[in-house]
Amino acid sequence: MKLGVISQNLMQFDFEEGLQYAQALGFQAVEVGIAGLWGRKFCEIDKLLSQKGELERWQDTFKKHSLEISAMGAHGAPLMPDKNISTQYALEFRKACKFMELAGINRMTLLSGLPEGAEGDKSPNWVTFAEWPYLRDTLEWQWEKRLIPYWKEHGKIAKDHGVTLCFEMHGGDMIHNPGSLKRLREEIGDVVACNFDISHMWYQAIDPIEAVRELGSLIQHVHAKDTIIHKHNSRIQGLMDPGTTEQPETRSWTYTLAGWGHGAVTWREFITTLRLTGYDHVISVEMESEYIDVDEGLKKSVEFLKPIVLEKPPGAKWWEIAGMERAGGLDQNVNGD
Repeated sequence: MKLGVISQNLMQFDFEEGLQYAQALGFQAVEVGIAGLWGRKFCEIDKLLSQKGELERWQDTFKKHSLEISAMGAHGAPLMPDKNISTQYALEFRKACKFMELAGINRMTLLSGLPEGAEGDKSPNWVTFAEWPYLRDTLEWQWEKRLIPYWKEHGKIAKDHGVTLCFEMHGGDMIHNPGSLKRLREEIGDVVACNFDISHMWYQAIDPIEAVRELGSLIQHVHAKDTIIHKHNSRIQGLMDPGTTEQPETRSWTYTLAGWGHGAVTWREFITTLRLTGYDHVISVEMESEYIDVDEGLKKSVEFLKPIVLEKPPGAKWWEIAGMERAGGLDQNVNGD
């Protein structure tokens, strides 16, 4: 595994200066914004596609600073009822897939989107309580008429360009837990994978370790940030908190640095479970705390995570090195007989 960072946390720098900064902090990879809500400073796609030699120079700049590109970030609003927004996203998505094929990058991190609740609605509608029949009907309409058709079409585009779609299970999105992610994969196919952000599990009261085991090889990219539950607020408001993140002191939960919401034992179990389920890619730090300076947050995140990220593949088993034919059993020739 390698420790990476999202380019959104480097936007205070120019392109190469940001890569220098990431390298100096000890990061080995960058998740680079290309579409949707991401800033484009670290991937000026039109320039890279239209000017001869620019793509190679762009790639060489990452190599110069010993950084790999873990994924291209395209979080946005693909199912927004406002057609100006959804059409623009679709254009950016297609261009991003074309770029990724040319650049040899195969993972895109993104959101599945949130549509309206019925034909003609103008606002997106997140149905999380479906006890009443009309809400169940709304949710199934969203799946059958919006989510599935859209990602069948755009999943094919991604697959044709060799791109795997790593959907983040995010609050306020159609895909927000392991069950919905697995259903989307069943509907769309193996182009669907997971960008696992552990912080989104905690505020939904999902056990992240069990979620990793449930998803297994579907996890193709990982975000590292934490969630702290503010119990004095959550005891009154619950975890379904509509308060703005810009007023963290009033919320039931907030994003925070890895290790600040849950301790090292929990994070070691997370890393271990990722290893046991076969994950061997980047752990991408995402600094999204409203009350901590970005630079300080990134430095403290590296200090916490670097000692517990498993950087080397397993290699030879300890019992193989000891000359045993299996764990707990000596090789018959170990004593030279």
